[in-house]
Amino acid sequence: MFFFPVPKLANVSHIEPPPFITGTSVFAPEEMERINQLAAKVKPRKVMVGPDLQDRPDFNRSEYRHLIPGPETNWIYQRIAQTVGMLNASCYQFDVDGFDEPLYHVTYDESVQGHYYWHIDGNTAGKPTRKLSITFQMSDGSDYEGGDLEFNRTGEPTRAPRDKGTFIMFPSYLLHRVTPVTKGTRSALVGWCVGPAFR
Repeated sequence: MFFFPVPKLANVSHIEPPPFITGTSVFAPEEMERINQLAAKVKPRKVMVGPDLQDRPDFNRSEYRHLIPGPETNWIYQRIAQTVGMLNASCYQFDVDGFDEPLYHVTYDESVQGHYYWHIDGNTAGKPTRKLSITFQMSDGSDYEGGDLEFNRTGEPTRAPRDKGTFIMFPSYLLHRVTPVTKGTRSALVGWCVGPAFR
């Protein structure tokens, strides 16, 4: 029998993946309007932050509406799951299982200078590891001022696209923020994909 070994830890250069990856054509304009209508039926809540889920207006000023999986919303989850699977396979290749909490329909409004200070999408103790964060732009970038989704991997912030209908996915451990909205309202669908601990 022939056998020739291959080194387990080959000496190769590692190409670091980009801080975020984008997709388009996930939802048609009329589907985005349908999502907004579904969210409008849900009572908004303040986003709470930190491991103890506190109201920290200095850190976060935004509201969310959960879109619970069900007959009216399963198509949204299916479309997003397909997009996550495709983008993850093409870039990060993380070992992920799915979403362990409902999607957020989140809004940042000028009336309160809606924002989210620098943070990572950490975990609550005892829960699966958040590995991939997603943001789907529900607002046209020309409809609001400020409200930029920014990432910081090198000390210099990188701004994500503002185009309505853009799907943005990034590692949950990446430092990011939403700058204060000074005019109009920014809305987005937000979710976190979990899996086994990194190793």
